[in-house]
Amino acid sequence: MNREKVIAGALLVVGLLVPLRLSQQEPQGESEFQRLRRELEALKEGQARIEKQLQEIKSLLNAILAARPSEPREIVLSVDGAAWKGEKTARLVLIEFSDYQ
Repeated sequence: MNREKVIAGALLVVGLLVPLRLSQQEPQGESEFQRLRRELEALKEGQARIEKQLQEIKSLLNAILAARPSEPREIVLSVDGAAWKGEKTARLVLIEFSDYQ
């Protein structure tokens, strides 16, 4: 008998709290559908901003890539008087720039 009273009391409390909780979740006169619609519109606006920023980034990258020279340039650098190692007639010279501090 006590067990049945406890179960009945628990069901009564749940029956009273659930409608109270649901009524607190919805603002005055706003349905769940209207709230979801507002959230969806906010997400669409955020996505549109992201797409606009992505297009700007693509434009900047295309401008940078277009400004690059398509062929390597020949660079003439004099190393007279510098320390060297190897043959003077070598076709390739490797130069290391370093700072020993």
